[in-house]
Amino acid sequence: MSTTTTLPAWQLSDRDLTTRLLTTQRQQNVAYAAQLETIRELEARGALPEGYTSTSAYLATILHVTLREARARIAQATGTLPLTWKALSAGEITAQHAAVIAEFLADAPRWLTPEDYTVAEDTLVTLAAQANPSVVRRAATRLKIYWDNDPADVPGSPDLDHGLDPDSVPDAGSDSDSGSRREEAARPWREFRWQWTQTGRFRFSGNVDHETGTLIEQLLVPLAAPDPATTPDTPDPRTPSERHGDALAAIVDLAARTPDLPAKAGERAVATVTVDLETLRSTAKTVVAEDESVLSAAGLRRILCDAKVYPAVLGTEGQVLDLGRSARTATNAQRRALAIRDRGCTFPGCDRSPKWTTPHHIVHWAHGGPTDLDNLASCCERHHRLLHHSGWKIVLRDQAVHWIPPSILDPEQKPLRNTAHNPPPAPLGHSPRQAARPRPAPAPPPSAAAS
Repeated sequence: MSTTTTLPAWQLSDRDLTTRLLTTQRQQNVAYAAQLETIRELEARGALPEGYTSTSAYLATILHVTLREARARIAQATGTLPLTWKALSAGEITAQHAAVIAEFLADAPRWLTPEDYTVAEDTLVTLAAQANPSVVRRAATRLKIYWDNDPADVPGSPDLDHGLDPDSVPDAGSDSDSGSRREEAARPWREFRWQWTQTGRFRFSGNVDHETGTLIEQLLVPLAAPDPATTPDTPDPRTPSERHGDALAAIVDLAARTPDLPAKAGERAVATVTVDLETLRSTAKTVVAEDESVLSAAGLRRILCDAKVYPAVLGTEGQVLDLGRSARTATNAQRRALAIRDRGCTFPGCDRSPKWTTPHHIVHWAHGGPTDLDNLASCCERHHRLLHHSGWKIVLRDQAVHWIPPSILDPEQKPLRNTAHNPPPAPLGHSPRQAARPRPAPAPPPSAAAS
């Protein structure tokens, strides 16, 4: 037996402390999979001692957990989650990951085919192996939004079961509903209320539509960033709300005296939407914008009537072609190309969008690295700092950024590619005219001991 597992922690080296942390976490994951397997067998047999009316009540009593937690574990144990079971039994994901995935897939639309269901589970399990449960939950939320905006939901499509009583929601094809949608698009609901206080302060409140809110956010974020510290002991003393107040004042001042716009991650505020020509021409399809909002193709065409359009030249495999320049800092064109290629921070499991990132030279400029796309990678501030002050390294393979962990985290140092920005998997066999097929019956989970 390794001394890493037998010695008291105070006798371990710094490196062995990390090794034990990783080992014990994997053991916890495997043990949880074994417990779920036991719960599944207990539920299947109905082997409850006398005096207990349900498996959940029995588990809550003997495991000292809440009734809600007991029910959640039963749902995980009895659900159709073969890929989740496999990863959990191998120790690759945690109990929290399994809970998030099980909860999400339990509410998946019933029109999904078995293939769609498997692709969705695989997407979340792959992300769970490199990200924390909060990131996986956000990815699941994006997938749900994508499903809820499926092209089959457009007016005129047959009624599909999304877990709602058809009599409890308005008819999607009714004239009143489509008319209200057109009216909302033509005249968005915006409110702004203001007043002067007795002390001479200008107080305001209100709300705006999504498009206007997105524009406001893009203007506020770069201007509300903390000021750089003049010395290590003097960081920006302003609170976040004070920084946003100063940002708003700067925007109003600029609007009053000049047409110039503030910068967003080094260039003027822009929204990036990657869409093929066929989708743009379609009237039924939807597209996902940089901020994960869902737009109809018609709505996108309307927005483009009064927006700057930046074409991106793609190669045969969909990669962004080189837009590099011989300069130390990336150009605006390169930043836009990075936003399309990387979709945000490239660190495994990080879901920060492009507006939170800066270009990083894979081979440092001082070491002869050029400022070309093949030598640039998008990193958020936190992971940019990690890259410069830890053993992580970056390589570009097949137009995709891979991070190589330090040997203390992975002795084999396998390259990792971030999947947090991957677009939601499109339904494989679903079409507006196709009936949903039944899902396969739950298969018994693999034995945790076998791993």
